[in-house]
Amino acid sequence: MKTNTNDQNDPKENEGLSWNADLEVKDLVKPIVLRRVRIAQVAAVLILLVIAGGYFWVQFMKPPTGSQLVTGMIKASGGKDAWNTIHDGNFVRTHLLYNEKGTVIKKEYETYFFKNTSSGHELMIKSVTDDGANVVVSRDGDGYWATEDNHIVDAHAEAKKFEFMCHEDQCVPLCKCEMALYRFSLPFKLTDPGVQPKFAGTTTLNGEKALMLDVTFDAKTGSDRWVFYVNPHNNLIRKIEHYSSLESNEQPEEIFWSDYKREGPITISHSNKIYRSNGKLLEEYIISDVHFNSSISDKFFYRPSQVSKLSF
Repeated sequence: MKTNTNDQNDPKENEGLSWNADLEVKDLVKPIVLRRVRIAQVAAVLILLVIAGGYFWVQFMKPPTGSQLVTGMIKASGGKDAWNTIHDGNFVRTHLLYNEKGTVIKKEYETYFFKNTSSGHELMIKSVTDDGANVVVSRDGDGYWATEDNHIVDAHAEAKKFEFMCHEDQCVPLCKCEMALYRFSLPFKLTDPGVQPKFAGTTTLNGEKALMLDVTFDAKTGSDRWVFYVNPHNNLIRKIEHYSSLESNEQPEEIFWSDYKREGPITISHSNKIYRSNGKLLEEYIISDVHFNSSISDKFFYRPSQVSKLSF
């Protein structure tokens, strides 16, 4: 008896439809619904991509604001809390002057003593020059006072003689010393009231990328300007430009910072260099012998008894 091949079960007939065929069938049944589902799926994927892209931009690509860059600089230097634990201190600043051949032609040792107070700070500088002269300039409640080799001298005249004053008529005997202490206190001072930090983009400094921070002040705080060149990898300062005014033709003082070391709770630059226009070294300031919280008394900054009746 002949078997009817049509009655035999074909295994292929028992196989389910492929997922492609199933979608095609469903498309024929509910094409609008499925199309909407597909659109929603694509939209969801796009939204996730946009969110991921935005997160990546914010975390890794978006330029920082001025305040954010300052926060990073302070964190890299030890943090504001660490700086606030410093109530007083002293450090030595060695000033070297070079000739065109790179030979030191002048050397001065300046020891700075400071004490933070509720109204600001107290400051004293003791300087030793090449010829061995010992000069002290400070300030107390009666004004500025100075001695040279333990002899009473006029504070203003002594400050000019040892270049402790600025060139402006309104400068006081500790003018340049105040500036030196201010630089020693950077970047922590950039969170003071009246400071206006602004991110100024990126640039190349000696072949390496640097972030630029432009700092000005409100009218009550100051009229000068600072530009910081910051290492993007560790947020440490590489160079500072200081403009004494906001005039467009103002030539800045350019100082390169290097040799960072830990001193107590903070990290500071121990070498500040100034170069000639031809690239040769002109001046260098070396920081050493740093001591914090030595319990300096208020009376430390009082004028000696033999000059107590003099006010300059």
